Amino acid sequence: MAGTTVDDLVDGVPLVIAAFRAAFKVHDGSAVDSDQANAVRGYEKKEAIRRLLCASRGIELGAVDLGEVETLFGIFKVELDKLTASMNTEIAGTTAVFEQLRARGMKVFVGSGFPDHVVQGIVANMGWTVDGALSSEALGAGRPDPVMVYKAMELSGIPREEGRRVVKVGDTVVDVEEGRNGGAYTVSVLTGTQSREKLEAAKPDMVIGSVAELPALLGCPQSSI
Repeated sequence: MAGTTVDDLVDGVPLVIAAFRAAFKVHDGSAVDSDQANAVRGYEKKEAIRRLLCASRGIELGAVDLGEVETLFGIFKVELDKLTASMNTEIAGTTAVFEQLRARGMKVFVGSGFPDHVVQGIVANMGWTVDGALSSEALGAGRPDPVMVYKAMELSGIPREEGRRVVKVGDTVVDVEEGRNGGAYTVSVLTGTQSREKLEAAKPDMVIGSVAELPALLGCPQSSI
């Protein structure tokens, strides 16, 4: 959601990066490199912290102290809650896109690597009407595992072997990987912090400027979105 349908900037910094920075500062006073934090966007957040901790210390993924990861994740959730309490700004056109797609009989789901209560809270803050709000936490696995794609398909009555009936939209490389692993048509948007070059290297089926361009891509009539 963040960077795809949610304008998640906090004082000019993406929400998840701001929360990572706050958590690491509280934990041991260390600073978080923006490039390293940006590289783990889209992952389930405990996994993102594991990767970020390894990157910041120059150690292999298998060498990280999982107890420290759990501690950091707990701090991260506290800091995230502080930052998301008033988050209510969407990427321009998102509500109109959801309404137009649903009016055409399409199912609309949102998914995130954020904790489930954060996902549900943001959807409520936005006032969105969607067919489901999914989270890695609730489903027990995070991107690039396609569990959220599969759950959306299940709730829509789409067999897994018909994944190309699904359009997976996201602003990160791991979104593309998730969609591809689920057999879906993948669309990258440029409203996040990962560059066009980085996204194109992941080979999505299409790259568009923002979610507002999605109805046209799907052949919906032109509107005022």
